[in-house]
Amino acid sequence: MNDDNGDQGDVFAIPDLWAPSRFLRDSPDSSLLFSQLRLVDIDEALPEIVEQLLHKEDDGFFSIPDLPFDLSNTVPTPSLSVESLRDPPQTHDEEGRDEADIWILPDEIPIKPASYQTWEGFEKQKDENYCTPYLAEAGPSVLDTVIASRDDSLHIKNTEHIVVDSKIYASSLLALGLGRSSVFFSWDERKQSFIPTLPLMRISGYTGDSLDGISIMFLDCGNITRSLRNFVEKAYAREKSPGRIALADAVSTLLATIQSRLSASAAGYSSILQLQALFRPAHSILTCFRRIVVNTTATRSDESMLSTIFEEIQLLEHRTDSLREILLEILSRVSQPWLEFASEWLGLQREAGLPLTKEGPGKSFVKVDTKEWVDDQGLEMNEPDYILDYDKVPAFIAPEDARAMFEVGKSLRFLRSHHADHPLAKSEVVASANPPSLEWKFSWQDIVQVESKASQYEKNLIQALQQFSQSTPPPLPSLAEPDIFALDFFGKPELDMQAHVLASIDALNQPFAEDGQKDYFSVGLNTYLTSSQSTTANDESVFAPPISLAPVLSFNPIIAAQARIINGTCMRMFFNSHKLREHLSIQRSFQLLGNGVFSSRLSHALFDPELESAERQRGVARSGGMMGLRLGGRDTWPPASSELRLALMGVLTDSYTSSHPLNKSRAGTYLDQSTIPGDLSFSVRDMTPEEIDKCMDPDSVEALDFLRLSYKPPQPLEAVITPMILFKYDQLFKLLLRVVRMLYVVSALFRDTTDRSSNWQGAEHIAQRFRIEAHHFISSISGYFFDTGIESTWRIFDRKLDQIEERLKTDGDYVVLGQNEGLDKLRDYHERVLDRIMFALLLRKRQQPVMNLLEEIFTLILQFSKHSRERAEGVQQDGANEELRAMYLRFRKKVGVFITVCRGLSEKKGYGERKMVDSRTAGQEGLFDGDDLAEENTIVQLLTKLEMSNYY
Repeated sequence: MNDDNGDQGDVFAIPDLWAPSRFLRDSPDSSLLFSQLRLVDIDEALPEIVEQLLHKEDDGFFSIPDLPFDLSNTVPTPSLSVESLRDPPQTHDEEGRDEADIWILPDEIPIKPASYQTWEGFEKQKDENYCTPYLAEAGPSVLDTVIASRDDSLHIKNTEHIVVDSKIYASSLLALGLGRSSVFFSWDERKQSFIPTLPLMRISGYTGDSLDGISIMFLDCGNITRSLRNFVEKAYAREKSPGRIALADAVSTLLATIQSRLSASAAGYSSILQLQALFRPAHSILTCFRRIVVNTTATRSDESMLSTIFEEIQLLEHRTDSLREILLEILSRVSQPWLEFASEWLGLQREAGLPLTKEGPGKSFVKVDTKEWVDDQGLEMNEPDYILDYDKVPAFIAPEDARAMFEVGKSLRFLRSHHADHPLAKSEVVASANPPSLEWKFSWQDIVQVESKASQYEKNLIQALQQFSQSTPPPLPSLAEPDIFALDFFGKPELDMQAHVLASIDALNQPFAEDGQKDYFSVGLNTYLTSSQSTTANDESVFAPPISLAPVLSFNPIIAAQARIINGTCMRMFFNSHKLREHLSIQRSFQLLGNGVFSSRLSHALFDPELESAERQRGVARSGGMMGLRLGGRDTWPPASSELRLALMGVLTDSYTSSHPLNKSRAGTYLDQSTIPGDLSFSVRDMTPEEIDKCMDPDSVEALDFLRLSYKPPQPLEAVITPMILFKYDQLFKLLLRVVRMLYVVSALFRDTTDRSSNWQGAEHIAQRFRIEAHHFISSISGYFFDTGIESTWRIFDRKLDQIEERLKTDGDYVVLGQNEGLDKLRDYHERVLDRIMFALLLRKRQQPVMNLLEEIFTLILQFSKHSRERAEGVQQDGANEELRAMYLRFRKKVGVFITVCRGLSEKKGYGERKMVDSRTAGQEGLFDGDDLAEENTIVQLLTKLEMSNYY
C-alpha cells in the first residue's frame, strides 16, 4: 500500500512497491507474528560477482569467479524487527572478513585435518542436541516421575502403584502364559483363575492400565492351559471311551509342545511386547481347543463328540495358516478309534480283542438288540440281531453310507456263520490282498491315491478268492516275523548253543528301532508356534477339497470296493445254496393264491356243500370220502381243530407236488414231495376277543379270518423274508380268502333258482337283478385284485429276479455287484413289491375307508346269499319280498357310493402317480434303484370293469 501523503493527482508517479503497509508501521513490534525474525539479505553474504567479471581482463566474461569454499562460518540469524529489512546491508567486522576473505588464492587456503564420521557419533550428537517435547519419548525415568507425582497431572490414577522389576515381571508373565504360578501371579482354586499377588503394580515405563491390557492375553492363556490340563487328567482317570482318550492325548501333546517350545523361545526375550508377540499364536490355538473341549463336554458318546469336532472345524475352514492343518490332524486322531472299528466291521482289519457277536452288548453304531415278533401260534418271539444305531453314526458319515457299511458287515457275519469255509470269511485271505485302511485325506493327491488303492485291493481280493477256491490253495504269507531265536536247545552241540546265546545277547543290545511314522501333529504345532502370522507359502490348503466332502472322498472308494465283493458273494449264496427263488415262489403260489390247484382245492374244501362233513357226529361213521368244512351249509361255526385238519389235509402237499414234479435227487431231504420249503402249513391266527366274536357268525365276512398259512423261512433267508414281510403276506392272504369265498357265493346264487330240488323256482326280477349285479361286482373285484393288483406287480418282481440270476451267471465265479445292490436292497425291493400289491388291493392305511365300504357290500351279498338259500330250502317268511327289495336298494346305493369314491380317487391329483425317470441318470442306476415299483393309480382299471356303460 502506498503512502497516504503522496500526491493523489499525479497519475505518472511510480509507487513504492516495496513499501510496507501502514498498519505495520503503526503497530508495535510485539504484536507482529514475525517480529523477532530477520531474514538474511543475499547481498550481505555473496560478493559482487559482476564487478569481478568486469575488472578481470584475462578470461573475460566467461571466467569462473572466485567463490569461497569455507562454509564454516555460518550466517547468524538476526533478531531484529522487520524494520531492519529495509536497512542497507551491514559490513562484517575485520576478523570475520579476514576469515571469509574470498580474494585469497586457492593455493593459499589452509588445509584442515579430516574428521572420521561414524553412525554412533551421529546418534550421540543427535541425542545431545535433540530434546523431545513429548513425555512418552522422554524416557522411562521421566515418565515414572510424572506418574508418581502427587498432583497426578496425567489423570491416570497410578500414584499408588508399586513399580516392580521388569525382568522379574517378564518372567512372571511367561510363567502365567504357561499356566504356572509365579511371584506376581498365583492360582486361585475357588475362582479357578490366576490372580495377581499385588493388587496395584506396574513396571518402569508402563502405566498400570497399559500393563493390564498386555497381561490379559497371558492370563487367558494360563487359565485355558489349566482347564485343558484338568480335562486331560479327568479323561485319563475316568473316561473309558477311546475317542475321548484320543482327544485327551491330543490336548496333552498340545500343552507339552507349548511348554517346551515357548519356554525355549522366550529365553532371550526381555521385553514384554516380544513375549506378547510370541504368545499370540499360542493364544489362538488354545482358544480353539478350549472351544472344542467345552462343546464336546456335554456329548455322551464318541460319535456325538466326533460330530461336534467336525462341525467346529468346518467353521474354521476358511483359515489358510497352519492352524487348519492342526485342526484336521486333531480330527484324524480323535476319529481313529471309530474308523478302526469300522474297518474291523467291514472286514478290512482283524478284530482286536473279542469278536463282536449277537450275544454281546454291541459296539459303536452296531447295536445288538432283541428282535420281537409274533409267531404262528400267537406267541411273542424274540431273537438277538444286529441293528444299525443311527445315533452312534458321526455327522460326517451320510445315513445311506452308514447303512451300506452296516449291511456289508452284516453280510460278512452271515458268511462267517453259515459258510465258515468260504475264503472271504477268513481274515488271512483278506489280509493277503493288502486292504487299505480308513483314514482321513485332505488333499487331492491323497484322494487320488485312495481311489487307486481301493481299485487295486479289489483286483487283489478277487484274485486271492479265485486262488483259494481251488483244490490246493497257495500258502498264506506269514503275517509275523519268524522267531529267529527260538528256545530249541535239545539235540544241539554246545558250540551251537553258545553261538545262539551270543547272537541273542547282541540282538538285545541293539537300540530299539525308531518308529518310521512321522508325528504330523507335533510338527504342525512347532511350525505354527514359531512362524509369523503371515500366510504360509503352502497352497495345498487353498486348493484342497472342502472339509464337508473329505469323508466322502476318503472313505467311500474303500467301502464301495468291499461292498461290491461281499454283496456279489452273498447274493450268489442266497440264490444258489439257499434256493431263495424257490422260497419266493412258494409265497406267490400259496400266500397270494397264485397256484390254481391250491385255490380250487381250498375253495372246495371250505365251501362245497356236496363234500362229506368233517364235523364229528354222534352215531354217524365217516365214509372215508372227501371231507370239507361246508361253510354256508352248516349251523355250527367255527370248526374244531381236528375238523380243520381233516378238511385241509393234503391240500398244500398235493398243490405243491402238482407244480413241482418229484425229483429223485431230493428224495429223503427237506425238499422231497412230502415237505414244502419253510414248513408251510395251515394254522389258526391269533385273534382278539372282538375278532373272535365276529368269526362266530358263519354268514359274516370275517368267518374265515381265523385261518392262515404258517411259514418260517430258514435261518439265512430271514435277511430277505423278514417277519414284517410275512405279516404283509398274511394280510393279503386274509383278503384274498374273502374274495375267493365271495366268488363261490355269487356262483352259487344261480343254483338256488335253477336247481330242480329248489323251492324258489319263480323268476323274481329284483332277485334276478341282485344275482347278476352281485356276480358282476365280485367278478370285477376279483379280476382286478388277481390280475392287476397281484399278477402285474409280481411279473415285475420276476423280471428283477431273472436279471439278478443273469448277473450271477455271466460275471464268473465271483460276481461283483454295486455298493447299493446287496441283500438289504433286495429285501427293500421285496417289501416294495408287497406295498404296491397292498396299495392296489386297497389295504393301505389311508385306504381304510374304501375297504370298509367294500366289506359292507360283501356283507349285503352274504345276506342275500343266506336269504336265497333259505328260500330255496322252502323256509318262507312273511315280508321276504320287502326285505329283499330293501336289501337290493342298499346294495345299489353302496355300489354307487363305491364307484363314486373310485372315480374320485382316479381323478385325485397325486394319488399313485408314477414318477418320471430322469433320462440322464437312468443308465447309472443299480439293480434296485428304478421306479418300476412306484405306486400306480390302477383304480381306473377297476372303475372300467365295474361300470363301463355308466349303469350306476
